[in-house]
This record gives sequence, structure tokens and C-alpha cells, in this order.
Amino acid sequence: MGPSAGPSGTEVRQVLNPLKTLVLNVTLQCPLRCAHCCFSSDMFKGGCLSAADVELAITQASRTPALDTVCFVGGDPLLHPALVADGIAFAASLGLKTSITTSAFWAKSPEKARSVLGDLRAAGLTDLTISYDDAHAAFVRESYIANAVSEARALGITVRVAVVVETGSIITADSLRKSLGLEGDRSVKVYQTVANSTGRAAETAAGAVDRPVAHPDAYRGPCQSVLNTVEIDHEGGIRPCCGVLPHHDALAIGHIHGNGIGEAISAAAADPLFRWISLEGPVAILAQVTAEDETPLRREDFDGICTACDLLFGNAALLARVRAAAELRRERIGHIESLLMRVAQGQREMVAAE
Repeated sequence: MGPSAGPSGTEVRQVLNPLKTLVLNVTLQCPLRCAHCCFSSDMFKGGCLSAADVELAITQASRTPALDTVCFVGGDPLLHPALVADGIAFAASLGLKTSITTSAFWAKSPEKARSVLGDLRAAGLTDLTISYDDAHAAFVRESYIANAVSEARALGITVRVAVVVETGSIITADSLRKSLGLEGDRSVKVYQTVANSTGRAAETAAGAVDRPVAHPDAYRGPCQSVLNTVEIDHEGGIRPCCGVLPHHDALAIGHIHGNGIGEAISAAAADPLFRWISLEGPVAILAQVTAEDETPLRREDFDGICTACDLLFGNAALLARVRAAAELRRERIGHIESLLMRVAQGQREMVAAE
């Protein structure tokens, strides 16, 4: 008998990057109309996951051994509080942590914040992420954020405040931490991420006379969410990442009423393009593939990796070129993944031996 075959690409990816997080994009509707919204959300958007689809998606994802968290996002998921509360209760019954990302538009008073969050905590909510920055401040008062933070903490919910920044932003993580009286208090994580020019932000940039200057902290490296996060869009489509960019059909890998999450993510884990994105990131990939073009794409052309994927999966001709390049690199990608897997296993063995 000859030597046994090494692990397949899918097996390697599942060891390196197992599916840990399910993101449910409940709706694209939002009472705000933020200038940087990747989905161009507003109250005119249609579609919403049904309660049955929320339960189906959680059921399918829970069959993946490493899954530990279900996140409810939008738009704003708390336009549908009863649906979200039922989904949280179902996820909690399976032993999963749960998280909501919201603008806190509903926290107009401490009493209102306590009412909304009390029901969610009773259902099993463990984590709350509040979005607030210059764009959100055009629609939501800072006092709403303070109400939501205070009441969530009182209920024992882990709280994070996400601040999206651009070049010249007035509100930053440091300034918001100070104005909320959280200086020196690390029980609430206030952090910032850099805006990507997708969705409404891309529309704004396209109409600008001067091209916006990319933020110095713009991230252009490997994607940290592809293959270990799966997003279900408001129509039940499956995407193999956090999905924080317009919902291009080319990025979909299945549907919860079709192949289901398990089969979809296994197929994606064998796809050399997604594996390449995980290893090098879409910015580096686009720069490599177009290097010999008359006008090549450069690293500095992108203000983030979601901007790069927005271009990649929104342009059929470019995507075909990149897929062909990924196929040619399949063996090389496999070798790198196998090496990384051996390193990861060695590190686990060292920790176990200590």
C-alpha cells in the first residue's frame, strides 16, 4: 500500500480557520441613513429574514462543531425586536453566545433602553455592539449611546462601541470614551475601524470633486473573517465571510433553502480563491493579477479589503481573471496551508505540554 494522502484543502482550512461565527443580516432597513453605510441602508429597503429562516440558519450552523456565536446585524436588527429575541432564545438553548449590532436608535431614555435590553437579556443575549461615529451622530444623539451602555452593563451584557473613522473624523474611539466617561474603565471596549468605500460611501466618493485621502490605518492585509464566519443575508443567501460589503451575487456560496450552510462552507473551504483571500487578502491579489496591465491596481488604490472585494466580486471579467489565477496557485496555496497547519498543531502541542 502506498503512502496515505495528506489532508485535503477543505480539511486544512477547517483546522486553520473553522467556522466559529454565524452572522444573520436580519434586514437592510435602518431608520438612519449613514453616509458610510456599506449596504446603503434606509427605511426603503425591502426584505427581512423570517423567524423560521432565523431558526433554520442557526440549526444548520450549529452542526458545525466549532460554532460558538450568533450575531444579529442589519440595517438595524432591532427594527424587529421580537424576531431577534426569539432567535437569541433559540441560539441560547443550543449553548451559543449571541450578539447584536445596533445604532441604539431605540435608547431615547434610560427607561426605554432598559425595556428593550431587558427583554433581550431575558432571552439570552450575551453581547451588544453599538455603532457610533460622525455619520451616526447625524441621526442619533450621544445620550442614546450612554443610555444603552449604562443599561446593558446593569443587565450584565458585555458592551462594545464601534467607531468608524475616516480621514478628518471628529468622533474617535478616544474622544467617545472620554465623553461617555469611560476613561480608565476597560469593562466597555470602545474601538475604531476604518471606513471602506463601499455602498453609500462609494457613491459619495464617486461624486466628490477631490478623491478622499485614505485613512493611515486602512487595512489591506489577509481577510480575518473569510471561511471562519458565514453571513446569511436578509433573503437567506449564504456568504463565506462577515459580508460587510454590498451583497454581490458572485460572492454568494449557497442558500439556506438550497445546499445549506454546512455544504456551502465546505465547498467554499475547497475554493482556492477564498483560501487565497484568507492567506494574502484581496488587495494583494488584485495587485498581483493586474501587475502587467496598462493601468494596474495598486495597494494604495484601496482604503480597505472590503473595498477590494467589492470591486472583485462586482466585476465579472476581473473575477474570472482572478479565479483563473487562483486555480493556477491551488497547489502552492495548499503547501502554505499545510505548513501553517503543522505550525498551529506544534503550538497546541507545546501549550498542552506546559
